[in-house]
Amino acid sequence: MSNALTSCVTIPGKSRINSCYQDTQNDTLKWVQKFDMAPRFKPLSWYSKARFGFQAAREYPDASYAQVTLAGDLLSWLFTVDDSCDRGSADEGTALEMRRQLEIFIAILSGKYIEDNNSLSIALKDILYRFREISSPFLYRKYCMHMTDYLNECFFEIDMQIDGLMPSIDRYYKERPYTGFYIMFPLVAIFEKLDLPDEVYDHSVIREIELILNLLGCLSNDLHSIAREAKLEKPGFNLIFIAQKELHLDYDAAVQYVINEHRKHLRRFEQFRRELPHWGEYINGQVDRYINGLYTIVRGYDDWAVIDTGRYGNM
Repeated sequence: MSNALTSCVTIPGKSRINSCYQDTQNDTLKWVQKFDMAPRFKPLSWYSKARFGFQAAREYPDASYAQVTLAGDLLSWLFTVDDSCDRGSADEGTALEMRRQLEIFIAILSGKYIEDNNSLSIALKDILYRFREISSPFLYRKYCMHMTDYLNECFFEIDMQIDGLMPSIDRYYKERPYTGFYIMFPLVAIFEKLDLPDEVYDHSVIREIELILNLLGCLSNDLHSIAREAKLEKPGFNLIFIAQKELHLDYDAAVQYVINEHRKHLRRFEQFRRELPHWGEYINGQVDRYINGLYTIVRGYDDWAVIDTGRYGNM
């Protein structure tokens, strides 16, 4: 099955892009240089080609210039850490160093004072300060929780690569949602200044919708990235590889399995959206804005990865 076909797997609807997309892209490049992420971790050309400012503009098409720039800086940081973790899987020594750095990030997110001159630590503090300035205490805690979950999942992926382990399908569904999309979800409420009670965010149906949309993004990412990941020495955290091994499928059958999983979760999203409680006209209007914003993130990510950058074709 061709990568051109798998790249078409996404969720319905057309994505939009923030009118500030080019300025945002320029600002993210300045930001990674300001905090010495470029060239210390990656050359500036890597960030330029990745177009994280475009990604932010796709995911938050209605955000203000300051907001979408903050999202672009956050995405630049996250993908730098992700790449560092991939390199941290090369050997035990590098992995140990990366684990220590992840522990420092988690301590910073917990509010501890950490004196660390690592560029990524300093950049993380800058991001957190800017989020504290615009977030309610509840949403800021939620954002930090998702960041911490992501960093803990990085430990899992490093260990998986070092030990040469292939997780089960059940383990995939347990761990995969922590790999990134959750982090971006609170930004919808923060940027749009939604007025929702904390208990609405914690309602079981809302949480299930968040999980399903997260998985839709992860499954489409598995399909988009498979051609590049198949060339790696060690297989990545991709359901196609896992299904091949666990279900004894050939490559095309495993790809179709993941496409079917994507379709199944899209049906589940539509079902759970119909099952939303009625909190009242005002609250439900806010909930609709929140869910639409989450949907836009996933749809925008797909178009950034496939159309804007061709990221998983040759990057």
